[in-house]
Amino acid sequence: MRVVHAARSQPCYECGVRADVVVARGYRRWYSCWEHAPSLLETGGVLVAGDLDARRR
Repeated sequence: MRVVHAARSQPCYECGVRADVVVARGYRRWYSCWEHAPSLLETGGVLVAGDLDARRR
């Protein structure tokens, strides 16, 4: 079992700003802001946690 921390408590894997979502692909997971999440999602990643309302703003 893997622990997924709240996205807002982790930095984005790419830019270091506070993350909005957690993206998983296989056994790996990344904490990402919405700006960098599309590249993970386009390569087969799946949203597993995060603030989905932040994307609408």
